[in-house]
Amino acid sequence: MEETSAEMLQHNEAIKQLGVGRSGKNGKLKIILDVDSSGKTRIKEKESAFPLSVQKEIYYDQFQPNMTHVYMISSSGGILQGDKYAIDITLEKNALAHITTQGATRIYGMNASNAIQVVNVSLDDGAYLEFIPDQIIPYRDSRFYQEISFKVHDNATMIYSEIVSPGRIGMGEIFDYDICYLRSVGKNQKDVLRFTDYTKIEPKKMNLQDFGLLEQKQITASMYILAKTKDVETIIRTLEDKIKNSSEIEIGWATMTKENGVLIRILGNTTRDVIRLVYDITKIVRKAVLDSDFHEIRKT
Repeated sequence: MEETSAEMLQHNEAIKQLGVGRSGKNGKLKIILDVDSSGKTRIKEKESAFPLSVQKEIYYDQFQPNMTHVYMISSSGGILQGDKYAIDITLEKNALAHITTQGATRIYGMNASNAIQVVNVSLDDGAYLEFIPDQIIPYRDSRFYQEISFKVHDNATMIYSEIVSPGRIGMGEIFDYDICYLRSVGKNQKDVLRFTDYTKIEPKKMNLQDFGLLEQKQITASMYILAKTKDVETIIRTLEDKIKNSSEIEIGWATMTKENGVLIRILGNTTRDVIRLVYDITKIVRKAVLDSDFHEIRKT
């Protein structure tokens, strides 16, 4: 995308360490999920390049026993300068999946260049995806660019969340990174645009906790819900009834132009508060679409 590419050129310096394109610098993960003869969703195809991979699919959802839970993992422990990751996720017709990460996405400090992650997600007719990664943690002096493209069938449902920490809070790093640029584009199966959204945070150029920006909060999150219009109407009514602002967390939402999706912004004081709210919203969507309950995913 031209706008993002121009952004990236600001930090395109040569790297003295392991060069771009060397083993471990170009991570790749591609998975295709379909429904097998027993009705369970499984990984039909998988392709990966170090350091990205996925664990074997697991089935522990008592409310949706045919839904597969997939954990994306990285053996590097974080994203380094010069890293370029490409992730492709496809759900074929009627597939049901909950996809998450093994842990937070840590963006290490950089003295040159940047780190780039490109994600493509495609959902076919009747597919349902809860894509809820752990938070992004940009370390001091890091530069991270992410582009996500969603192609979601008009008769499919997708929930995606994006949580950004201000840094390694326990080490006193609060908004010490250079830039975190996140761009998302959603289309339907006919490539009709459903939404475009981006977040560009440059802490060293902004007073992020001014009124009208982060309102003294430290944790930011966005959620994108793409669903059928009738389900969106139910989701909005339930959000208005059950989700309220408080001193600890603030939330706002808007429907997309064709009322076939919801964009949600969240500001919180702690990652735990924000993640809990993300799960509460996921529970609302699942009830509206699948008419089943949802429990928070526990990770150890």
